[in-house]
This record gives sequence, C-alpha cells and structure tokens, in this order.
Amino acid sequence: MTQDQPGAYRIAQGEPNVGARLSPVVATWFERRFREFSEAQQLCIPRILARESVLLSSPTGSGKTLAAFLGIIDDLVRETRVSGPARRCRGRIVQDPSGTAGRNGRPPDSAVPGGPGIHAIYVSPLRALTYDLQKNLQQPLAEMGLDGQIRVAMRTSDTPAGERRAIRRHPPEILLITPESLAIILCQNDYRESLRGCRYVVIDELHAIAENKRGVDLALSMERLEALCERPLCRVGLSATVAPLERMAAFLVGPRRACWIANAQVARRQVIEVFSPVRKQPYPPAGFSGTRILEEAKRLVEKSQSVLVFCNTRSGAENIGLRLKQLLPELAGRIEIHHSSLDRSVRLQVEDRLKNGELRAVVCSTSLEMGIDVGAIDLVIMVSTPKGISRTLQRLGRAGHSIHQTSYGVLVATNINDLIECVVTARLTRERRLDPVRIPELCWDVIAQHVVGMAMAAPMIHREEVLAVLRRAWPCRALTAEGLEQVLTYLQGGGRRLSAQYADVFGKIVIREDRISLPSRRVEREYLMNVGTIPAEGVITVFLGRQKLGQLEEGFIKRLNLGDRFVLAGRIVQLVETNACYVKVKAAGGKGPIVPSWNAGRMPLTSGIAQEVVRFRTEINRRLDRQDPGLLDWLVETEEISASNAEAIIAHFQAQRRFSRVPVERLLLIECYQGEDGLLNYFFHSLIGRSGNDALSRIISYRMKQVVGGNAMVTVDDYGFLLSLQPFQRMTLPQLRQLIRVEGAAEALERALRDSELVRWQFRGVAQTGLMVPRNRPGGERRLRQIRWNAEILFRVLQEHEPDHPLLQEAYRQAEYTFLDAERAFAFLDEAPGYEWDLREVPAVSPFALGMYVSQIREAMLHESPEEAIERLYHQMYGNE
Repeated sequence: MTQDQPGAYRIAQGEPNVGARLSPVVATWFERRFREFSEAQQLCIPRILARESVLLSSPTGSGKTLAAFLGIIDDLVRETRVSGPARRCRGRIVQDPSGTAGRNGRPPDSAVPGGPGIHAIYVSPLRALTYDLQKNLQQPLAEMGLDGQIRVAMRTSDTPAGERRAIRRHPPEILLITPESLAIILCQNDYRESLRGCRYVVIDELHAIAENKRGVDLALSMERLEALCERPLCRVGLSATVAPLERMAAFLVGPRRACWIANAQVARRQVIEVFSPVRKQPYPPAGFSGTRILEEAKRLVEKSQSVLVFCNTRSGAENIGLRLKQLLPELAGRIEIHHSSLDRSVRLQVEDRLKNGELRAVVCSTSLEMGIDVGAIDLVIMVSTPKGISRTLQRLGRAGHSIHQTSYGVLVATNINDLIECVVTARLTRERRLDPVRIPELCWDVIAQHVVGMAMAAPMIHREEVLAVLRRAWPCRALTAEGLEQVLTYLQGGGRRLSAQYADVFGKIVIREDRISLPSRRVEREYLMNVGTIPAEGVITVFLGRQKLGQLEEGFIKRLNLGDRFVLAGRIVQLVETNACYVKVKAAGGKGPIVPSWNAGRMPLTSGIAQEVVRFRTEINRRLDRQDPGLLDWLVETEEISASNAEAIIAHFQAQRRFSRVPVERLLLIECYQGEDGLLNYFFHSLIGRSGNDALSRIISYRMKQVVGGNAMVTVDDYGFLLSLQPFQRMTLPQLRQLIRVEGAAEALERALRDSELVRWQFRGVAQTGLMVPRNRPGGERRLRQIRWNAEILFRVLQEHEPDHPLLQEAYRQAEYTFLDAERAFAFLDEAPGYEWDLREVPAVSPFALGMYVSQIREAMLHESPEEAIERLYHQMYGNE
C-alpha cells in the first residue's frame, strides 16, 4: 500500500500480541495496568508503529485514547532510550555520542537551538476534551517515568499568554490543540520551525467535526502542515460509530493517500426503551403529558446513582433542570445543568463533580454528547428523539462508559408523533442503521481564509503551490484554477465591484508575478484575530456577584425589565443591572421564572428516520385495512413498547382515517382546511425531514405566487409543511401539479432565496469567515450590530452588482445544502409524478397535521407550553375520540 495510491483504503486486522512490538517500558506499564489489549488497540497500534494513517471507529469506552497514543509514546521512548541519548533539533534527531545531552537521556532545552520539536499534535473540536486528554496522558507518562522526557502541553484560546510564550520557546513533544489554534500556529515562524519534524496528528471526534465548516478548516490546515513537514504525516482519526467509513477515511487523509480502516465495533450490550405519557388515547388532557414526563424523570433519577438527561435545546435543559430541582428538593444540590452558553468555569465544575460521583443528575443539551470523561453513568434519558441514529448511539454510549458495561437509555416521547418517532428511532438504534455522514465541499469563505494564512506563513508563495496544497484536502479536491482565481480576485480588493473604490479597505493580498503576499502588518493582525469558522453571536455575559454564570442573547435581554426573574444554570436569578457588555443578577426564589431562549436551529430529522416512519405508517395502515386482529400484539412485540402506548398509536391512526387518509408510501396527500379566520390551510404530507421540507416549501410557495398571486405563510416540520393562503388563492389539483415538478426547481429555489432572510443570515457568517467583515479588529471586539449592518450593505451591493461573487455564492450554497436539504427536495419532486395524488377538503385539522398547525401558532403561546397547547387543541377539534 503506497502513500500516493488513490483511494487505497484497507481494513485493518487485529494483532493480539501487539505488546511484543512495544518497547519494554511501555509494554511493562501496560501489563501492570490492564489485562489485555482491547480490539481497538489491537487494530490501531500496529498501524501507528508502522507510521501508517488509520481511521479508528469504535464506541465510547473502547480504549481509543491509548490506541492512538501508545504507539506515539513508544516512538518517543525508542528515540531517547533505544537509540541512546538523543536530541531533537527542529524535528531532526541529533545523536550525542558523549551521552551528556541530559540526565537519563533527557534533552535539556537550553542545549538545543529553538528547543525540541513537536512530535505529535492532538486536535479536538472541544477544549474540554483537550483538558481531559492532558490529564489522561500525564498520569501514564508519570507512571512510566517519562513525564520529564515527554512533555504534554495545551494551546487553545483559553491558554494564558504566558503559557503560550513558554510553549513557543520550549515546544512540547505532544501538543494538544483546537482546529482554530492549529491554523494560527501554522502562520507563526517559531512554531513552524518546531512543526517541521512533526510525525503524528491525532484528530478526536472526527465524525463530529467532518460534517461542518470546522472540518473543512481543519482539512486545509492538515494539508498546510503536511506541506511544512519533512516527512509524510501519520494521521490518526478517532471516531464514534459512523458511516460510511470510506468517506471518513478520505476526509482524514485526502483523496490520494492510503489509509487503514480499523472498525472496532465491540459487541456491547445496549438497552434502549421508550417512555411516553400517552395512555391508550393519542392525547391526554391538557397539561397531563408535561407532568407525567417530569414525574417519570424524577422516578428514574431517584432510583439511579448517576443520570444524564439530554434535551435538544438549551432552553429545554434549563426548564427541565429547574423543574427536577423543584420536584426533588432533597437532591437539588446534586442536580446540575450543562450547556454551551454556561461559562466555562461553571461547565468544568459540573464535569468534575459528575466524574467524581458527586452529582445524581446532569441535564444538558448537546454539550456532553462527545467523549468528555464523565465517569460512571447509570442511565441516559433523552427527552424527545435526537433526530438521528448516530446521535442517539452517541448519547446512549455515555451510559456505562466501558465496553464491559451495559448502556441503558430511555427515549421520552413528548406527544403522539414523537412517540412514533421514538419507536422507530429505538428500533433503528438497536439495528445500528446509521445516517450517512455529509461533508461540506468547496467552501469559498474557508478557502479565502486559508489563502491569507498561507500568504502570511510563506510570503511570495506561488499561486500554483496554493492550488496544489488546497486540492490535496478532500473537501477541496474539485477546486479548479478558475475557482481559485475568483477567490484571489476577491482577496485583492473585495471583488470586481468593490475593488474599484475600496481596494485598500477590502484588500487582503497582493499578487506580483503570480506570487502572493500580504500588503501590511495590519492584515496579519486582523487575520490572527479572526481565524476560524464560528461566527460572532450577539451575546451578553451574566454575572452573579463576581462569578460568570454564562451568556444570553441580546434579544432575550432586551425583552427583560429590571427585577424580572429568569433561570440560568438551573438557578432562579433576578436582573439587577444591565449595560452594553454584561448584566448583573442576584439569587432569587419564587415560581414561574422566564426560561431563556437561544436562537439555535432545531435539529432536523434525518432522511433515514423519515423514510422509516413512512414505512411504519404504511405497515400499520395496511394492517388496519385488513382489520388485522393481531396488530396490537405485533406492535408490542416488534417495537418493544407497552400495550397502552401501542393502543395510543393505533387510536391515532384510526382517528386520522376517520378524518382523512394516512399518508403512506407513494402517496402525496394534500389536505385543505379552512379555519374560522377564513384562511385556507394546505397541509402537504411530504415526509422528507425538516430541512428537505423547508427547501420544498420555498420552491412551492414561490411558484404558487407566480400561479395564483399573493404571498403565503409557511410552516415547516419534519413530516410536511403548511401553506396558509387567502381565499382568493384557492388551488386546484392541476394547479398543484404545476407547482410540484422537478423541472426548474433549482432556479425556483434560488429565486425564492433571493428575497429571504435566510441567505442574508448565512452571508453574515460567510463574510466573517471569509474576512470581508471581520469579527474583531486590532483595538477591540466589534459590536454585533456593526457586523450585521456592514454585512447587510455588502450583501445588497453584491446581490445587485456582482451576483457571482464567491462569498455570495457560498451563502447560497450554505443555505441550500447546509441549512436546507435541496437535494432531498429535488429528489422528492422527481419522484412525485409517480405517486398517487389526493387533494381533499377536511372538516378539521387532521390528527397527523395537528403538529404543523400548532407550530404555526406557537408564537402566540406566551403562557402555555406547545405540549399543553397541542393537547388542548386536540380535544377542541376531536372531542373525546
């Protein structure tokens, strides 16, 4: 297997006797600590010892960290112990025949110009993981007696300036870093010298970073590091269960390098159950579900020693965390909340207390999904489905946290539609039917940022070299010379339109004789202050006394008055002071505090689960058609749910059949309900997930405007979308057929997006990443309103005068294929002509459409939860059926 062989992915085979290949000091330590090498270690360590790149996919608790680092530590041990006293100078081994390099073979930094080089880099998407790994590496190194010879240091945005300077003067053998910090050190000359001898890069949680722009950013940084190093890098990717592995391996090493695939899927027992407050009838009395859910969560916490409760939003975590504290006053001090808007000090304290067994429950959003060491967890509760199988497995794997322990999880359904989704999700999780990973490609804003970084790192770099390096990264393998030229044109002065008057404002590079450099030190400073792909958010820090509690969005703070009470970090606090940069609060009591809202997008249902829900509906409907007496038993046995939950599902389907039809495979059901306000509500039952339905609804509403005139109010969910129209906009089936066709769909979507806020919103982030509207400037952080205003002006100029500008095109691409799922919408439009079409008037909103209808009126629900509202509306429309 050669390094330049395209697509050379081979399945690694385990070596049970891998310990014989390790140096005595490493092998002896391992034998003292562990009985045997795990499958992950047997698969991975031999490849690393041979300095061959490897992707390791294995569940939590399978020994991934040691699988990655034992071989690296062994390499360092051999360098200093087997070869005799040696020094590493700027990445090269310098033998010291006198043996006086340092005591016990340890190289004194002062004897080596520039200090020893960095041997291995560990990259993590989460700073918390780097803290964990630093502790987890230092202990075995100390036990081996190597803590003075093999140094581990961490460099993130939280690292104090003094520690950063120390790292630059005396680089460690192992550097722990985030993607953004890696991009920064690649531009700094002293770091670049110490990186030349780097041999290994370990990327943790690869599955989590590959699906977003941070992954594209990291892939490009990896290629820049590879170009800098004196020898090919051994790349090690650590991933949870993910599919397809070949695509992940390609992302790790690029399109033309070889990579081993180590798939260590341990036969670990996992038990996942479904709980729902629904009993026999689809909807209980209003308010009943929320009470039952909290009572069940209370019961599970009381009978367990350590519980993680996952919510899909930060607001949900705050709400449920507070309610659990109130329901369990005797345990209130041992129940905490954890999410990304809490201050780092608060999060670290929660993580440490959880790991040390001091907490009974932690209610979190997505912040504890990844591999932070949380100790022994008895049970994972997921309130509503995580909307994907990979994410469900990731959360479930937090329980037990050892390959020898059973993972116990409970999916808690909040309503009847959620119950059906939970049932399907639980089955697919047991079957390990994974969602395919989607990797963004040709992100022009990220490419622009790296061109500036490359010009800073290597002044007068040739454009052909820039193109060659970028193409070696998997997300940019299709980059053309013409595409790069568009980016270079933008970077020289802002683009064709802007450069005529504002080249000095927007110019980031200069090109002379095809060689690229930066025009000034100002651009260098600005670049270093704006590295990365995470856009600025309008957040304000909340102080409780001198303690930072967390951050809230400006929009939420503006709606508060002094004296208002709200909840943050599971505490009820009262607003006492506000200013432009922070707010001060004091502890408060009482009931009914406001739960903050954060403008984070909802998790969209994956297309795989959506398709399986359609099959589930089709099978139940088929059994109801033939009046199958064994339907109840079949549901209980095959889906592993209670009889009362199965009865509720059957009753839900029967109610839908009385009012309309069940939307099943190869049926396009469109229901029209005219409400008391006179509006025509068209419910399109297109089961392609929220992102696909969002794209589809924009295409159809745009075309509707062309056919019947006027605007439409659009409401989207995972199982369809709702168009609310005026009476004069009533549509017939032939008119609907004109709207639902694949011909011209891409153009219709682009035209629909031109007038939408979505592309403007995407452009704000793209302009920041692409350095057109920097988040920060030398002298201080910019206010969010400045960033938004500048981005809005530039958006209008480019939209009108330079529609093919790479950053504007990136905003459209991001809107269509990241926020929306245009591909799935186009596929639906292509398949729809072959479906049975049914447009029918209904006397009331059908049970299957009720979720869409409630979503439309949620903004008016100021004193009622959505769950309570849907229960109330159900009984208003259908009585006691």
